[in-house]
Amino acid sequence: MKAIDLTEVTVVIPSYNSSATIEAAVRSALLQTEPVSVIVVDDGSKDDTVEKVQALAKDTSRLSVLVQSRNQGPSAARNRAIGAAGTSWIAILDGDDYMHPDRIRRMLEVALTEDLDIVADDLIRISAEPDPKTGTRLWSDTPIGLIHVDLARFARENIDKYTGSRRELGYLKPLMRRSFLIDQKISYNETMRLAEDYDLYMRALLSGARFGLIDPCGYYSIDYPNSLSKEYASTDLRKVLDRDIELLRQPELTPVERRAVREHKTLAYKHWAWMHLIEMVRDRNLLGAARSLIAPPDVFGALLLRLCRHALGKEPVPHAVENTAEIQSIDAILKSTTASLAS
Repeated sequence: MKAIDLTEVTVVIPSYNSSATIEAAVRSALLQTEPVSVIVVDDGSKDDTVEKVQALAKDTSRLSVLVQSRNQGPSAARNRAIGAAGTSWIAILDGDDYMHPDRIRRMLEVALTEDLDIVADDLIRISAEPDPKTGTRLWSDTPIGLIHVDLARFARENIDKYTGSRRELGYLKPLMRRSFLIDQKISYNETMRLAEDYDLYMRALLSGARFGLIDPCGYYSIDYPNSLSKEYASTDLRKVLDRDIELLRQPELTPVERRAVREHKTLAYKHWAWMHLIEMVRDRNLLGAARSLIAPPDVFGALLLRLCRHALGKEPVPHAVENTAEIQSIDAILKSTTASLAS
């Protein structure tokens, strides 16, 4: 294995109206144990995000700021940064999250040792309070070591009946080999503002990416009070469904992969049809609402059940399988990772 060289890593940070959090995100990248490059792409912010990043950039040549003239979404921002990067590896960091100082070194060591194209660490969810001491792991409450993730497993682990609500692997923010993305012509789908990560990872796996999942190395994903109640438009949900439909057209899918993608597609169809029905009712478009009910039997059954629950005064969408994340000491989570990586 060649020596670890973090100058071969660019941390990509898309930002939009991130004034309150962008400095912490950027500093966490600049303070990695070995120097990395950092590219912030501001996606048409209306606040002083750009000014704050530019002030930080005055003190280091490792930080670059790119500014979009208008808001185009996180996919376009990430694509621009990946295109501008001159390093072998790309790490994704959202503008309202931050990292442990040794995160990138740990991940790159695993990537090089195991010859991976993508390595992702189980992220740590924390509250928005200053200096939190506890958090929850995204996917697994216990150490996992190294798991080689294939397409079928990744698709299944993005279905909440298996993972529990908001514990899907699509939330991961990995370290990716830039040459693999370039050679395979894989970039973020700029028409998507929802599940764009899931879509990119699935296309990478379809193209043969070697994907490893490891224990948390210190990606801190901040849970904000309104994050659970966010409602997506049916147009955004439809794009997720369409991507699964496109995947199912690929002849190289194995039977196991095809079943997993089909199951994810059914879930995406239910989400889209339900939101489309709600929007049509809000718009008093009875014909559009009726058309929303023209669906495959399993989707129609789910819609009917949701309508009945709504009529009875219950929450229309039943909760997914109970798999509540265990609150743990952040120090304990990271210590367990150290033990896992050393074994």
